[in-house]
Amino acid sequence: MERPASVVKELIENSIDAGATDIYIDIEQAGRRLIRVIDNGSGMTKEDARNSFLRHATSKITSDTDLEAIRTMGFRGEALSSIASVSQVRMLTAIKNAASGIMIGIEGGTNKSVADASAPKGTSIEISHLFYNTPARLKFLKSAATEFSHILTAVSRQAMANASIRFKLTHNKKQVLDLPPSQSVKERTFQLYGSEIAKNVFEFNGGRDGIEIHGLIGRPSYTRADRTYQDFYVNRRAVKNPSLTHALYGAYDNMLMRDRHPIGFIFIEIDPSLVDVNVHPAKAEVRFRNQAQIHDLVRDVIREALQGRGEAVRVERADRVKEAMAEFGLRNADSQSESKTFASSYLFSHPNPPPREGRYNSAICNLQPEMLYPLTQIHDSYIIAQSQDGMAIIDQHAAHERVLFEKLQDQFGRGNIPVQHLLIAAQVELGPSQGSLLSEYMPELNKLGFIVEDFGNGAFMIKSIPSLIIGADYKQLLLDVLDEVNVHGNSSKMGELRDGILSVMACHPAIKVHRRLDQKEMVTLLDDLFQCRMPHTCPHGRPTVVRFSMDEIKKMFKRL
Repeated sequence: MERPASVVKELIENSIDAGATDIYIDIEQAGRRLIRVIDNGSGMTKEDARNSFLRHATSKITSDTDLEAIRTMGFRGEALSSIASVSQVRMLTAIKNAASGIMIGIEGGTNKSVADASAPKGTSIEISHLFYNTPARLKFLKSAATEFSHILTAVSRQAMANASIRFKLTHNKKQVLDLPPSQSVKERTFQLYGSEIAKNVFEFNGGRDGIEIHGLIGRPSYTRADRTYQDFYVNRRAVKNPSLTHALYGAYDNMLMRDRHPIGFIFIEIDPSLVDVNVHPAKAEVRFRNQAQIHDLVRDVIREALQGRGEAVRVERADRVKEAMAEFGLRNADSQSESKTFASSYLFSHPNPPPREGRYNSAICNLQPEMLYPLTQIHDSYIIAQSQDGMAIIDQHAAHERVLFEKLQDQFGRGNIPVQHLLIAAQVELGPSQGSLLSEYMPELNKLGFIVEDFGNGAFMIKSIPSLIIGADYKQLLLDVLDEVNVHGNSSKMGELRDGILSVMACHPAIKVHRRLDQKEMVTLLDDLFQCRMPHTCPHGRPTVVRFSMDEIKKMFKRL
């Protein structure tokens, strides 16, 4: 057992295998103090209960052939034994119509008590003081917030895979989840993750050769800042498999903006003999007998679903510099503005940029120690500039991101981030997991000028935002900030987390690709960029400027 979430996962899987329709999970101190799982499943006979904590004991495999086609969730046999060896355990279980149940107490792997006891059908198992006798493992647990987030993720994945089961989760006596049986996976998605995600995903299904692929996928226009909402299930078991992730992205090929990630809850139903679920101690990874076939099938089924809904719209990527360069100078007649006319005439009449005291003195920007002079745009996405010894291409979005990021950093450092109060607050509805995360980090967001209030029942209101990000999509911005916190919030270096949040804030209002800029706007952007401390990359590490010397240009035209 790696952490409390691993224990929760194993116990829930046992409840599912027992046919439970109601599973109640009670947690105290993020699992350090107590993990209690109660179900209304079939329960165990007294003999099975006594044997269940023995090493390699299991009632879920009756013959050698069962090992070749695992149909249960928990099967490895050592889970309860491993849990009992590092905790204090009390289990109460009974089968239907039994005269009595049985209660078993174990401490550090040693039986302390076994007695008949009155009990309803089902099983209740309590794990207390986890890792009490292994202080080294206890030491490596993260903060209570982090450990409980792992527990919440484990429960959410089990609930998604078993929509017909009622799940309830409490933490320190406070209810976190109460999920009644659902009629569909989409309904369960709404229960778990809120309306923002539920309304932006749609159901799909397909398959061949006895393999069924179904689930939920997101519209290409609704993406996230990380891979948090990408889950794969094989025969209802949540798994990790790089090939499946690759297949999901393959289905969305040319439909995703740079650094954006699709949503997908993908279920694969397959003959158990064609998949090995015993390749990982925690059963988190699987290996398919024909990996390439499964990869292609998942990709094709999802792609067909996107095309069938008219979702497969090609997205022009901002990093296609070669295509942009090929069309340099071929803009439509309606783009022949005064600024472009000036830029073109200057390009062909001046071998070097003008002196600073000229009409466009602010158009010249220092570039260690080169000088840049903006001439025009290509594809309304990249600025073409002349340097003293060649040319440069500037990614306008990445450049503006850098400018806004450092301005936000400076404002925070001075402790005076200007705030704009919204006339009409923006409402966001979140699921329990995201809502809990936002509540935890809300004080930090407030310090950054992002003021959010909790209105209860998963509803949050964005009341104020930093003045620099006026005009952004505030709801999407908040979701992306939460994605950033979810990925990097476990770091003990709060400064790194703040910079991560600020970089997300800077991205949303930054000048977008496919936005036409006039000469003055290009001049201002380059001036601002080269006043930055780190002008050569955006906050995410992408280059802002690509330079070509005259020698490099001559070589391309075979003049050298």
